[in-house]
Amino acid sequence: MFRLPAGNLIASASALGASCKYLQLGRTVTRQNGEPLVLDLDQIKVIFQAATQLKAASGEMKMVACAAAARDLGDTFQSLPPPTPRGMILMGRPLDELIAGLEYLLRTFRDEIDARPLFAMPPGMASLYDQPEPLFGETVDANFPSSADDVAEAGRCFALGRWTAVVMHLMRALETPLALLASHVGVDGAVNWNKSLNEIEAKLRAIGKRDYGPAEEQWAAEATSHFRAVKNAWRNHVMHGRTFYDEERATEIYEAVRALMRSLASRLSEA
Repeated sequence: MFRLPAGNLIASASALGASCKYLQLGRTVTRQNGEPLVLDLDQIKVIFQAATQLKAASGEMKMVACAAAARDLGDTFQSLPPPTPRGMILMGRPLDELIAGLEYLLRTFRDEIDARPLFAMPPGMASLYDQPEPLFGETVDANFPSSADDVAEAGRCFALGRWTAVVMHLMRALETPLALLASHVGVDGAVNWNKSLNEIEAKLRAIGKRDYGPAEEQWAAEATSHFRAVKNAWRNHVMHGRTFYDEERATEIYEAVRALMRSLASRLSEA
C-alpha cells in the first residue's frame, strides 16, 4: 500500500481533460477557417506538468498502459514544432497527434484507475496513521520501547478501521509493562497472565500507605486492578479468537490502555 497525492492527481487529470477539450474544439475551428491553433506557453506547461504527475502516479500504482501512454505523449511533444514567442502553432497532423496522445492517456488512466480499489481515510485519522509523535506520549515510548511497534500498529489499524486488530496489538503492547510490573514488585513474570497477576497482587497487597505512602499504595492498587480488568474483559477474548470488536468498543479499549500505559510509565521503565 502506498499514499497517492490525491489532490494533485485529480487536478492533473482534470487539467489534461480540459486541455484535450480545448484542443478538440480548436481543431474544429482550424478545419473550418484554415488557420492554425496557437497553444500558448502556459497551456503547454500545464499539459506537460499534468502528464508528468500522471506518469509518476502510474508508475507507483503499476498502471503499465497509462505509464506507456504518458511516455508516448512526451515523445509526441518532442516531435511537435518548436514554440514561438506566441506559443506553439498547430494544425493538421501535429494537432491530431497531440489530441490522440491526450485522449489515449486519459482513457488508459480512467480504465486502469477503475480497476484499482481506492480508499479514503477521514482527515481525523491521518495523524493515527502517520504518527508524527508517539501515540501514547514520549514517556511511554521511551520507557517501553519493546511496546512501541505494537502501539504504532494499533494506531494504524485504528486509522484503517480494523478494530479487532487494534485490540490485539494493544494487548501485545501490554506484555512488556506487565513483565516490568512483576519485576518491580519482586516476582518472576510468567507467560500466563493469570499466574503473573496472582503473584503480583499478592505482593501489592503488602504495599500499604503506612510503609510506602498513600501515592504508592494507590498506584499499586490501580495498576493491578487495571491489568486484571484488561485480562478478564478483553485479552482473554481477543487473543483466543472469541470476539470481534467494533469502533465503539475498540475506541474505549484504546483509551483505557493508553491511560494505563501512561500511568505505568510514570514508575516503570525498561532502561
